[in-house]
Amino acid sequence: MARWRSKVLIGPKVDLDTVGCAFLMGVTRDDRVGVVQSGRALEPELSDPSVLCIEVGGSGRVAEACFDHHDVGGPKDSATLQAWNWIDRVSHGGILGWFKRNQFQIRDFVKVSLLVEYINRLDVSGPQALGQEPRAEDFPYLSDVFAGMLLTERDPIEQLHKGVEILREVIQIGQDPYGTIKGFDDYATAKAENNRQVTKAVESAKWTTTTTGRKLGYLETDFFGAPGALYGQGAEIVIAFSPQFGNPPVPKFTVAGNGIRVDAVLPALNALEQGWGGPATGTIIGSSRSGSHLTLYEVVEIVEKNL
Repeated sequence: MARWRSKVLIGPKVDLDTVGCAFLMGVTRDDRVGVVQSGRALEPELSDPSVLCIEVGGSGRVAEACFDHHDVGGPKDSATLQAWNWIDRVSHGGILGWFKRNQFQIRDFVKVSLLVEYINRLDVSGPQALGQEPRAEDFPYLSDVFAGMLLTERDPIEQLHKGVEILREVIQIGQDPYGTIKGFDDYATAKAENNRQVTKAVESAKWTTTTTGRKLGYLETDFFGAPGALYGQGAEIVIAFSPQFGNPPVPKFTVAGNGIRVDAVLPALNALEQGWGGPATGTIIGSSRSGSHLTLYEVVEIVEKNL
C-alpha cells in the first residue's frame, strides 16, 4: 500500500488529526517517516506527490499528497476529512477499494465514517462540538485513550504508529468512536492521572476580562487539557503556557476560544515573534512548534487588548 510514496512527513506535534489522516492513507511501520521540526515542509517536498505531507503545510493541496488546514486561506476541513474525501473521489477503487486494501469489512463503513466525523469535529471545533457532555462513568473516550498514549510515548514517529494502531484496533473490534473505548487500560490510567494534575493546576489559574468583556483564564502547566478544564470554570478564552512542551521540550503557548475566534490576535503576536498560527476556523492558535520566547504575561496583555 505504501509503494506509491517515497516518505511521510509529519510535524513534531502529533495530534489525533495527524493520526487519522495517516490511518486513512495507509501509513504503516514500513513507511519512511520524517519529522519536520519547524512544522512546515520545504516547497519541493510539498509539491512532490510521492511525499505524503500531513499537517506540515500545503493546506488543501491534496492532489500533491498534502493534507493540512493551518495555512491562512486554507480549507476548514481537518486533514482526516480531506483524506477521506480524497479517497472517495480519486483513490483506486474509491471507498470500497480502501476497505479491501486495509482488510476491513464493508460492514465497518459506519464505524469508519463516525471515526472521521469524530476526529473532524474535535480538531476543527473542539470537544464541545462532539455534542455530548463528558461523564465520568463513560471514561475513557477515544480522545482520552489517544491523549494517554501521547503521555506515555514521547517520540513523534512512534506516537504516529501507535496512534494508527489504536484507530485500527478500535474499528476492528467494532467500538463506537463516540462512546466508551475499552482495552487500552494503560493509556486510560495515564490520562486519568493527567486529568488529576490539570484539575490541580486549574486551582492556580488567574482570571481577567478582555476589552470586549470576554472572560479570560490563563495558567501554566505541562499537562494536557487545560482549555477544556477552564471552559468548565466559565472561561470564554484560555491561554495555556507549557514551559516544557514536546520532545525536545520547548516553551509553547496555546490560545483557545470556547466557540469564539481568537485568531484576531495573530498579527500582534507575529509582530513580536514569527510562527504563530492555527487552523482556518480561528478558534485555537498556538506559538511556533520550535518554541516561544514570550512570557505568559506578554501574551495575556496582547490577548486582553485584541479580544
